Amino acid sequence: MKRLLFIFMLLITSLITFGQENKNLTILSTNNWAKEIIKFPVNWAPRVSLEGFEELRFAPYWSDQNSDQFWSLIMAWKVKTSTPLKVTEIEKNFEGYFEGLMIPNHWTSTFPRPNVLFIEDERNMQKIIGKMKLFDGFHAGKMIDLNIIINQYFIKEEEKSVLIFRISSKNLDHSIWKLLNNIKRKP
Repeated sequence: MKRLLFIFMLLITSLITFGQENKNLTILSTNNWAKEIIKFPVNWAPRVSLEGFEELRFAPYWSDQNSDQFWSLIMAWKVKTSTPLKVTEIEKNFEGYFEGLMIPNHWTSTFPRPNVLFIEDERNMQKIIGKMKLFDGFHAGKMIDLNIIINQYFIKEEEKSVLIFRISSKNLDHSIWKLLNNIKRKP
């Protein structure tokens, strides 16, 4: 009986804790975009050295190679940091994330590692612009280029950084970027 009571209490505590964490996880507001939440660190991306979580929001047709929304998504990382992350740290973790993410694909067992380049916007130090070339192990089974705009928000009192990654296979002047830029971080 004591054992059953202990298991029941453990289950209730876990549900309460998960519910409280889940309230804090929502960073972005979107309409009909699919949502996924992943806690860091993750075993499939051992090169990611961050602790916290990410929230992913996928455009409705992000997996359709014929759509303007192909590979268009928002990633938000809320991670523990004592200072804002340096561009090189963001680049290294982002590259490691996608390297691990693409390993379990059904197209091939060997493929080039992702290649990422991020550059800080001199006019806005919170904004980083980048490109990534990676093997698309989800949809296309070939190398693709992605454009990325990152905004970093450092929350000193929480010792956390929030990184919002806006990602698309379309060039920065394409209309998809208006849609991506309209999705905001919740205050």
